[in-house]
Amino acid sequence: MDDEKIYDRLLDVTEEFDKQGATPFQVANVMSRFVVELSFDCAPDPRYATHLIMTAITDRFDRDFDEEMKKSA
Repeated sequence: MDDEKIYDRLLDVTEEFDKQGATPFQVANVMSRFVVELSFDCAPDPRYATHLIMTAITDRFDRDFDEEMKKSA
């Protein structure tokens, strides 16, 4: 299974939570804690787990910044 399929399946799961009455904030809160725990449990060491998490955050910041720059141009 490739990354895109995993991502799509996670979106499906979040839609199911929404249908069951969970708020987007609740889902994000639980999923973020889950991702942190999963990263630390599966990474070869804590520094690598931190790197995975921080890379995801940085990628999001970069994407938001790029979108904002396109709007300003």
